[in-house]
Amino acid sequence: MTSKEFIARHRVKQTDFTRKRSLPFEKVFFLLINFLTKSLQAELDNLFKILLKKEIPVNEVTKGAFSLARKKLNHEAFIELDKDQVDYFYQNVSYKTWNGFRLLGVDGSTVRLPFSVEIASKYGIHDTSETGVPIIYGRLSQAYDLLNNLTVDAQLSTYGDNEHNLALQHTDLFQSGDLTLYDRNYASFWLFALLINKQVDFCARLKTGSWKVAKGLIDSGEKEITTKIYPSKASATKCKELGLSTAPITLRFICIELCTGEKEVLVTSLIGAGEYPNACFSELYSFRWQAEESYKVMKSRLEIENFSGKSCLAIAQDFYAKIFSCNLTAILVSATDEMVKGVIKKRGRNYKPNFTQALNRMKNSIVLLFCREIEIVEGYLEELTNLFAANLEVVRADRHFERNFRKSKRIYPMAYKNAF
Repeated sequence: MTSKEFIARHRVKQTDFTRKRSLPFEKVFFLLINFLTKSLQAELDNLFKILLKKEIPVNEVTKGAFSLARKKLNHEAFIELDKDQVDYFYQNVSYKTWNGFRLLGVDGSTVRLPFSVEIASKYGIHDTSETGVPIIYGRLSQAYDLLNNLTVDAQLSTYGDNEHNLALQHTDLFQSGDLTLYDRNYASFWLFALLINKQVDFCARLKTGSWKVAKGLIDSGEKEITTKIYPSKASATKCKELGLSTAPITLRFICIELCTGEKEVLVTSLIGAGEYPNACFSELYSFRWQAEESYKVMKSRLEIENFSGKSCLAIAQDFYAKIFSCNLTAILVSATDEMVKGVIKKRGRNYKPNFTQALNRMKNSIVLLFCREIEIVEGYLEELTNLFAANLEVVRADRHFERNFRKSKRIYPMAYKNAF
């Protein structure tokens, strides 16, 4: 946080953060990663209570001073540090895999943004409520580690940006040994060709009405078929744009039956039926639901739509700061695996740490991990790990509920922030 090189890379102008101020680079950073949901002044007073080791909040700086200071901090600082911690996790921890694969789910969502002339100019106005209030949306996309609960890559873009384009950006971080799961909106020849070119395996659900081979498989009553697919004109154009071959690809198509009796078709690059039997794909694809659940955590627990500013920079800072903090929490929670196994050994059901409670415990604690001496931090880490392991919830597998497609009406007006 105090590295001159790091600060120089992530200040907006060369003259930013060069003079001694009440809000230097690291304090602005600390506030933004501390799961902001309340008013800025309340959050600032709470931050300085921690930094100055006081018992009650301290009115050290004003929210106006913070608003000026945050304009100097580029949001890419959070992206760089998040990449560092995620890379460290994969290089130093025995993380969970599926048949040796790192299991990644790609999924998109939308986020409601606060109204300002600047935000409307960049993101556009997409709807108006009954009262005529303009509504602005952004588009989110992430590549999510489904077994380790980590956002490997996140993108915040304009609503007009399509999911295919954002999914393409995620592939820059994919590597051999990854197995990616996609919903039916992503399935396309050019994407499959790109993943094969990168030596990345995949499994995707298909729209049976758009894929003749999928409809034919369902109609035939067979469980699977291995066949070649050919590019459409649009996919051939995209392949040439990406420098990919348009030669036909041999893939495996698998028909699975849901508990409702409905049939779906998956397509995969895992050709070997001996190593990957037909029966394993229903469970494999069910893991993709964790990507959906991660958005529920973002919107309901992290209040990702509860922004602390009304500029495009503030939107990006809040979004990527919460991704960083959520990933750090997930990494620390992963350290409880052995402890949890010991706790539940004599129980008849499976349990896991309650991630909502873990996020709650990280409020303020995350700042302490950065600003206290290393010896004290080691003690904090042990205490946090014990807290995470003490708050467990039952893993309720094989539950099925009708999906609720209603749009949330929850909004977070700047003038009415939470008091607590």
